[in-house]
Amino acid sequence: MPNGKPGDHPLTDILAHKIQVYGQEADDLIRKIADLCSRRELEMWWEREISWSNDGHSVVRKAQIRFDECCSVQSKAVGRRSDSHTVYQR
Repeated sequence: MPNGKPGDHPLTDILAHKIQVYGQEADDLIRKIADLCSRRELEMWWEREISWSNDGHSVVRKAQIRFDECCSVQSKAVGRRSDSHTVYQR
């Protein structure tokens, strides 16, 4: 059973231990994704899309898609916040 030590789980290795698992590009994208979504969302995406994959190219592709999705959601949320603070002049 994983206990958070290096080598127990690729996601923990990437986020907590800063160990390169899938290559710098993929690992950096996964860290950025973790910054943009909740831990639960991250883990659900991980289990659905990555799991225990050994295919670094596939991980980069899937991580880029997820990162783009997170950025899109983030920018829409920022847009909604700024709309609510707009001052209208007559």
